[in-house]
Amino acid sequence: MTENAKPAVERLVAEDIRQTVWLRLRRLTSSRLCRQIISARVSALTPEVLEAKSEGVAWAVRSALGYWDSNPAALNAKILTRYYALLQISIAEQVASPNAAFDLNEVQRHTEQGHGLSTLSDPSAIFPDSYYLACLKRGHFHSYCRYKGIDLGEYAFERRPPRVLSKLNPEERQRLVSLTDLFRRVPELSPVVEEYLGVQPLSLHVGIPDTYRRKAAHENWRRNPHPGRNPAYAPDAVTYIAVYPQGSKITEAYLNSLGLPIKNITAEHDDPTNSHYFVGEFTHPDGSYWWEHLQTYKSGYSGTSIVVPLWGEISDAFVIHFIVLYALSIVVRYLPSLWHDIENGDLNHIRALIEHYLAIVDGVLPRMSVERITGVRLQVDQPWSMNAPA
Repeated sequence: MTENAKPAVERLVAEDIRQTVWLRLRRLTSSRLCRQIISARVSALTPEVLEAKSEGVAWAVRSALGYWDSNPAALNAKILTRYYALLQISIAEQVASPNAAFDLNEVQRHTEQGHGLSTLSDPSAIFPDSYYLACLKRGHFHSYCRYKGIDLGEYAFERRPPRVLSKLNPEERQRLVSLTDLFRRVPELSPVVEEYLGVQPLSLHVGIPDTYRRKAAHENWRRNPHPGRNPAYAPDAVTYIAVYPQGSKITEAYLNSLGLPIKNITAEHDDPTNSHYFVGEFTHPDGSYWWEHLQTYKSGYSGTSIVVPLWGEISDAFVIHFIVLYALSIVVRYLPSLWHDIENGDLNHIRALIEHYLAIVDGVLPRMSVERITGVRLQVDQPWSMNAPA
């Protein structure tokens, strides 16, 4: 996810972008190279703290790559290795932070309390609608979210809730999120989630339609005929944001019901392509760009997207992947009958969804891992692309 503060950019050029990202991640298995990265982020660390952090980051990355490199063919093993790889990356990210208090010992204080998540089931529903996640006020997930500035507050349970949904009161049920709704929030799945699960996505592809660029430019010129920036790209207070359905059967009413920061959404029709899309208003401070204030996500598998937050404020793709993979890891470890139905029974369409999802995980998480550990945005361009140096 993008944030308001602009991180430094590391630019690489390569014909094989995916291989280059993996090579960049593997550099972080060296404690010496990690030391350079951490010292560049903060200069106030003592040599002892810097050494401990560097060793901790390199070890966690090596551990993560150990899971990834096993590359099992079996789907259940692939789920487990991806979850534990992601767990190690989250540890590496915390240890690499400028905060001197974060080292492996500090992280271990929380991992010893468990994963920080719990699963529940609803016997009256069909998987994955029947499968729910709860967050706890202890364990690794809670610690990691606190490190990221995410307040789980009113959503986290003091203790592990009962495994069956019917044993919770209505207020407690409101604090849960279903696995279905987690899949709906994966931006790369938004074009196909309706096919797999029969529900509309909770991640939406957004952009600026040309007709509204002109409209914004005219309105902003009227407000300020001598702007310091190009008004078509830096409107005075309102930007018209398009939401593209990508094949989903979404409606105005649905979009306006999501509580998005984009308001007054209406349907539009594009005559040249005979397609429809939606346009709404996004209000932001004067003299700034819309993307500086709207949290967006983009990868090699999805266009610029916004994600409907869960548990108050979580729309971070990395965190969402963490929860999804945790949930799937519990299924393959402890629910053999359900897993049989997914692999060989009536839920075989969910097997196809999981295979699709894991391909996305392997495609996006290496770059995400590098960026979170180094604090630098990674941009890799092919030699003949417009962004590559001449």
